[in-house]
This record gives sequence, C-alpha cells and structure tokens, in this order.
Amino acid sequence: MPEAGGYRLLEHTADIGLEIWGRSLNIFFEQAGEGLRDILFGPVSGTPEICRRIEVSGQDSGQLLVNWLNEFLFLWETENLIPVEINVIEASPDHMVAWVGGIFFDPARHGIEREIKAATYHQLQVKEENGEWRGRIFLDL
Repeated sequence: MPEAGGYRLLEHTADIGLEIWGRSLNIFFEQAGEGLRDILFGPVSGTPEICRRIEVSGQDSGQLLVNWLNEFLFLWETENLIPVEINVIEASPDHMVAWVGGIFFDPARHGIEREIKAATYHQLQVKEENGEWRGRIFLDL
C-alpha cells in the first residue's frame, strides 16, 4: 500500500525547497509542517509541552501553504516552539485549522540545522492530481 504522504528536500542555489504530497489536503499540510521542522532542526521527537491552535487562510492553496509555513516560523521565532505533533483538523484550498503540539527549544538538547527567513512564492506549486495533493515550495535561507 502506498504511503499516505511525504516530502523530500529540493536543492537550490540560495534557498531550500520542499516537494510535498499527501492523499488528502490535511495530510499534505501535515507533511509540509514536518518537512519545515526537519529542515530547521533535523529529526525531533518528544511529548508536547504546549499545544497551539493555528488557523490560516489564503486566496488559494498555494498562498495557504505559504501562510501555513510562515505561521510555523512565527511560532519558532516568538515562542522558541518546535512542533513535534501536527494535526490538521480542517483543510480546504483556502482555509485550514490545525493543532500543533510543541516542545520548547533547549540548546542543550536541540540543534539548529538551518535558519529560515520565510516561505516564499518562488516556483510555488500546489495542485490536486488523481486524488492526491502535490506541491513545491522554496524557503528563503
């Protein structure tokens, strides 16, 4: 049985990208969040210390993906929160709601793999194809 979703890193001269896929829009956005986390910190796990509700909107699924990942970066920058559990509970092409369980960054336990400034619109693609959501996004380093 094929996997429900996933992501892979895309190389770029000054940025780094994610190619994302999922059998549903919920899984697609969960995978995007996990990909961003792994780019920032490498593999991280743990029991969530705090849970945040995230609600974002966009004019289309591409803008929604940019807004979603930038919201993750905002949580990192303002609260030092590393998301370890991501549960998208509602998703449409222009609106989504998720619960994110996170742990607080501890330099003694966690490393930072890369600094990311923002999710960008450069070569942004999000589309549904044969019942699967696929996309590509580049992140400004």
